[in-house]
Amino acid sequence: MKIRLIPIALLLMLPAMTYGAPRKRAAAVNPEEVLEQAREAFAAYNTELAQEKIAKLRTVKNLPDEEAVDMLESQVDRMESMMQRVDAIEVIDSLTVSRADFFSNYRLSPAAGYILSPDDLENSFSAAEGSTVYMTENGNIMIWATDEGLAESHKLTDGTWEQASMLGDALNAGGTASFPFLMPDGITLYYATDGEDSLGGYDIYVSRRNGEEFPAPQNLGMPYNSPYDDFLLVIDEETGAGWFASDRNSPGGDVTIYVFVPSETRVNVDVDDPNLASRARLSDISLTQTDKDYSGLLSRINSIDPGAGAADNTPDFEFVMPDGRVLTRWDQLRSERGRRLMENYIDSLADFQAEEQNLENLRLQYGRGNKNVASTILKIEKQLKTSEEQLKSMSNRIIEAESK
Repeated sequence: MKIRLIPIALLLMLPAMTYGAPRKRAAAVNPEEVLEQAREAFAAYNTELAQEKIAKLRTVKNLPDEEAVDMLESQVDRMESMMQRVDAIEVIDSLTVSRADFFSNYRLSPAAGYILSPDDLENSFSAAEGSTVYMTENGNIMIWATDEGLAESHKLTDGTWEQASMLGDALNAGGTASFPFLMPDGITLYYATDGEDSLGGYDIYVSRRNGEEFPAPQNLGMPYNSPYDDFLLVIDEETGAGWFASDRNSPGGDVTIYVFVPSETRVNVDVDDPNLASRARLSDISLTQTDKDYSGLLSRINSIDPGAGAADNTPDFEFVMPDGRVLTRWDQLRSERGRRLMENYIDSLADFQAEEQNLENLRLQYGRGNKNVASTILKIEKQLKTSEEQLKSMSNRIIEAESK
């Protein structure tokens, strides 16, 4: 057997040939830079890239701003979940306006109520700066934001307002509730809060009154909400249009008001839609539209004067006389007796309507399987029949007093 000899020169070269040049160290991660990149990806609705950047941050020992990373990660996870359920609403119009008094651009029918400035509140009430006040069509209920959450007050028969009552901390959802709108049913409340479950800034939520309380709210998801401020959602059942405001696609100091067509049943955008992110972001509202003709709806909206306020047109009450006259103000009552009777009538009517609403809520509970409320339903139905007869009698006495 032959032994092959390797020259010493070649042996001396083996270490270099085996190991090569020294490896370069990986570049150090700049946490501030990567965090900013993650935020930019989140703002662009690119959850995959945002998660990739966050994972990179998790490799950094002694991360300087771990709390900010934790918060962003929660928001990214929330966005990813919401992207699976983007409401397929049709946004038929939008306008960009100054954030100051932006609500004055909402063209609402009187039936939807009134959006007012905190300056329109009674002097005895305090309101959060930069928010709005909601007043019902009849001018008898106001809901507004304070520094602690939403407050409510009812107008008394003498024209003054009762002491404000808070609507409960549940609506704050870890933040401070603001920008309220109450549907005409008196139950459904839309509002915004900057709570723990928001995508960032204000998100729009809904809660439905259960008796005297508003339970924990639901986040409306996308496209209503975004990583920016989204607020003051209003649904005008008379015109058939919905409104909400956002600063997501607006330059500094401005907001965009979106006009959309609400639907009774939520239908989500297909998760495989190539325009899913754009529809969630509302970067191009034409992507939300179908071939339906909404010119009639837009015409109805544009015929409404957005500057028409509630101050001079809000009736104190409405009472129809046999001759066709409709009494709406206290100074239209001719007699002192008529005024006293009207005060009692209005109080009794308010109690009657509240009991009617209570009955409706109980019937809903019964329909959902709660049979324990059956006896209460029967009792209230009987009481309402009696109350209805009493209201008719009181109405006749008012007519008699005002006809003399």
